[in-house]
Amino acid sequence: METVSIKPSTTASEVQAPGAIALRIVLAYAVFAGLWILVGDNVLGRLFNDPTQIVLASTIKGWLFVAVTSLLLFGFIRSRLDQAMAASQREIEARTEQARALHLLAMIADNSTDAIFAKDLDGHYLVFNRECARVVGKTAEQVLGSDDTVLFPSAQAALIRDNDLRVVADDRINTYEEVLDTVDGRRNFLATKGPLRDGNGRVVGIFGISRDITERQRAETALRETVEELERFNRLAVGRELDMVRLKQQVNAMSLRLGLPPPYGLNFAEAPGKSAQD
Repeated sequence: METVSIKPSTTASEVQAPGAIALRIVLAYAVFAGLWILVGDNVLGRLFNDPTQIVLASTIKGWLFVAVTSLLLFGFIRSRLDQAMAASQREIEARTEQARALHLLAMIADNSTDAIFAKDLDGHYLVFNRECARVVGKTAEQVLGSDDTVLFPSAQAALIRDNDLRVVADDRINTYEEVLDTVDGRRNFLATKGPLRDGNGRVVGIFGISRDITERQRAETALRETVEELERFNRLAVGRELDMVRLKQQVNAMSLRLGLPPPYGLNFAEAPGKSAQD
């Protein structure tokens, strides 16, 4: 399964941070250089009167300035490099862990018998697992970046889009029944969809898990029809039995009027305390 990581947009402060650091370095250097020149010239003017000595002292002062600023610059650059290396190492470790998690998620999704997917706010697919691809008869590479209008008839694509937009508007997980045309024919899916968020918590799309419930619904319908048929048969059987009991009661009554013993024992059908002769 091909996945697309969603990164938060770079903020203005992150863009300006290198410039701000460079500006601070330049200002610090300018202040230090100005103080060095001002204080150094005043000190040299007080310590030396000989122009030759002043030139020599100025040269030494210049080289000393270069040495001091080089050491300071080395220390600063070394500190920034150490920070950058540490941040880079943390970023590499975080990306490695994220890659492991995404790989595990991809394996789980691709081995699922349910269709698992994710879309951006415009309805374009970001994630499309193996079962999704099988159901529509296309590869993930053919579908990623496209919307449902390239997969289903317009009415079905519009229904899916309406459900997706309702998830975004409600900002919560919802479940819908969607009837779609697939490579297996027209199938009923129970689609559970929820909002997809980026690292800042903003809703940037939707995710979904669709389960084919066609066979389950057919089995439920067959079971319901069987139960209804049994109930009809039971009502007919009970009705026929009651008709037979009434017919036997009439025969018994006619036998008694003729002075003959009743041919059928129907004590179970007679009220308590009431004999067949009554």
